[in-house]
Amino acid sequence: MRKGGSSKIKFTVIAGYLLVVVVMALGLYGIYRNLVVFSNQRIRNEDMTELLIVGNTLSKLYEIESDQNLFTAENARQYFLKYDSVTPEINRNLNRLKLSSLDALRAAKLDTIELLIKDKKVNLQAVAALLDSLNNAPEIISRTDRSYVPRALNQEVSNFLEKNNLRTPRRSQSDTTVVAGERKGFLDRVRNVFVASPDSTVVISNKSVVNEHEFKVIVDTLINKIRYSEKLDLARQRELQVIFAQRLDSMNATNRMLTVRIDDLLKSIEQAEMRKSLQLIIDKEKALSDSQRTMFVVSCLAVLIALIFGILFLVDINRSQRYRRQLESSHKRISQLLASREKLMLTISHDIKAPMSSILGYIELMEGDVQNPENESRLRNMKHSGRHVQQLVSMLLDHHRLVAGTWQLAESTVHLHALTEDTADSFRPLAKQKGLNYKVDNKIPRGQICLGDPYVMRQIMGNLISNAVKYTLAGEVLIVARVKREDDADRFWFSVSDTGEGIDPADQQYIFQEFSRLNNTGIELENVEGSGLGLAITKGFIDALHGSISLISEIGKGSEFIVELPLKPAENEEDEMTGLQFNLEGVSVLVVDDDPIQLTMMAEMLQKEGMYCVIEANPRKVIPQMNENLFDVIFMDIRMPHIDGISLVEKVRENRNGKEVPVIALSAGPEMSVAELQAAGFTDYLSKPFDAIHLYGIIDQYVKNRKPVASYYTRPVEHGIKGAEALIDFVRDDKHASSVILQSFISETRINTEKLQKSLAGKDNETTREIVHKFLPLFQMMGNEELVNLLLLLNEDHQWSDEKETALLNKLHASVEEAEAFLTETEENGKPIDNR
Repeated sequence: MRKGGSSKIKFTVIAGYLLVVVVMALGLYGIYRNLVVFSNQRIRNEDMTELLIVGNTLSKLYEIESDQNLFTAENARQYFLKYDSVTPEINRNLNRLKLSSLDALRAAKLDTIELLIKDKKVNLQAVAALLDSLNNAPEIISRTDRSYVPRALNQEVSNFLEKNNLRTPRRSQSDTTVVAGERKGFLDRVRNVFVASPDSTVVISNKSVVNEHEFKVIVDTLINKIRYSEKLDLARQRELQVIFAQRLDSMNATNRMLTVRIDDLLKSIEQAEMRKSLQLIIDKEKALSDSQRTMFVVSCLAVLIALIFGILFLVDINRSQRYRRQLESSHKRISQLLASREKLMLTISHDIKAPMSSILGYIELMEGDVQNPENESRLRNMKHSGRHVQQLVSMLLDHHRLVAGTWQLAESTVHLHALTEDTADSFRPLAKQKGLNYKVDNKIPRGQICLGDPYVMRQIMGNLISNAVKYTLAGEVLIVARVKREDDADRFWFSVSDTGEGIDPADQQYIFQEFSRLNNTGIELENVEGSGLGLAITKGFIDALHGSISLISEIGKGSEFIVELPLKPAENEEDEMTGLQFNLEGVSVLVVDDDPIQLTMMAEMLQKEGMYCVIEANPRKVIPQMNENLFDVIFMDIRMPHIDGISLVEKVRENRNGKEVPVIALSAGPEMSVAELQAAGFTDYLSKPFDAIHLYGIIDQYVKNRKPVASYYTRPVEHGIKGAEALIDFVRDDKHASSVILQSFISETRINTEKLQKSLAGKDNETTREIVHKFLPLFQMMGNEELVNLLLLLNEDHQWSDEKETALLNKLHASVEEAEAFLTETEENGKPIDNR
């Protein structure tokens, strides 16, 4: 449920982000499209240049047009000079407009403008010619007087002159010189006829002498004639002036028309550019408006999506938190149920294991007194069933520790050849009883020594051999063990093969699961006892040792289990340390333990090697002791009343004399890992019970800064010494030390037994736990398994029956009596008896 909720929350968040990104992308795309459209419609630089060219052309045309209004015959030359200087620039502008224009209609208009400008120039030239003609009209008239005098008048004047002898007939030529001058009035011109003047027209002819009367008559006659001719000339002049004026008006109208057409064409271009600019502004405003509207819509959608998915996210979070609370509640409930089940299983297991040990013991006692064969068979069956129950309980406890993760390997020196041989030989009677061919091929060198947990290795080999013998009805069971070299490291290779029924390939994946048993087809195999935990525990142990297990099986032919375990090399630690001469004389050691027996025993061990030892049962006095003395090593029990070892080691490390001193933790069981102890302030760990060799070794290791062989010491390999004799094994040659240790054990055990009896009666669980903690390492050293099992049960469950309490107290009293008897025997004989 949690996984689904988490996935849904992730999907909601991802979907929300994706939608926001999509909306933003669409919005940006819309803005981009608006900008692209606007960019395609904006005025190019050429368009702005065209607008400037058009404006420049119009200004030039307006300039010559304004000068045209003052156009006269006198300034015509200057006007045309200016016109000729402006028109090339206008033509260049028109050509630039045609080159930059992509519109065919505009190009046609520009060609029309160019033609109209040329036509206008031609028209202006014609107008200039007319103006010049009008300006020079008097000169033309005077020139045409002689050319255009009527023939009748000319003939009449000629006849008159000849009649009056004013013209010599012999002289037929006439010499006439025309001199242009200012336009004169009528009387002046008449006077000039008779009076020679430099600026008038003089006609030199034959001279005649005329009298005054005749002259007057001639003058009057000529005057009349000339007046008539003058009248004719003035009429013609007015007629020409009218024609000239009409022509000039026509040309001016044509010029104005050309100017208007040019202006219209240029203005149309200018208006088109202005419209384009205006449209660009409108498009710009529209693009900005569309972009703003797009951004507003996108922002609103993004906010809306964020709100929607925020609400969905909050809903999912609330749902997830609700599920989490439900899961936590369920987990808490399940944990409580598992804890209750665990406690129940441990209680039942312990309650079964201890009585079963007693039952088996009594069965063994009864076997020698049975006279009836039938009863002997019954006892044998009872013993078999009892051992099966005891084995099942042990397997349940092992499985519980593996599943809970509380199993800790107890490494020690292992004689691999002997361990394998002993484990295999323990199943030989059972195989012989079933008629099986039981073979053991132990190829491990006899001197092969390694570091490992012998119990775990024995369990692995024992479970596999047990299954092979159990599920093989006839045939052979072969055990092969050897050490092989691989990647510069030794590996323990162990194989168990049988000729049993075999395992179906479909079932092979389930055989290492808890409480799984295969369906056996054989009638006899159906009755084989089994819990379904053996292979599961075996697989757990192998994984804990970082090894591997494989199966080769075929139906009808049998099975083979192959185990490979890495081996940690080790010297023969016991032999090495036994041969060592520890030079520890003068080493100062502080031992802190609430158990006087443990203190006495350690003091004797340390003093035997010449070490200076201070023992302290009260944790509160440790710091004052450190202020008064300097110690090379400190041994400290983890569990003590008032102040435990964890709290005490912190105070030791705070003391100026304890910052660098090695502090070794002491405990009857691995309640904390070595890493946790080191994190708390301890230097190393020594498990109770221990012997003198290991005690001296760890002191020598830290006093002389030797590299540790193993930082986790466990109980030594048993030598068969049990009971009170085991307490003094390390000081066997010292009568005084042996006596002190035994006396201390007797007195302290009696005192603690009385305290235990009172705490059980008063339901004082804390005191009971402290006393059990003191008893366990002592009786483990003494090898009293029954008493150790009872103490372990008491440590787990303090609600005991009276029968159990009585049994425990009786065994404690029995151990005291045994110690007293051994002490008496020691004192009588002078030294302890060596029963080995």
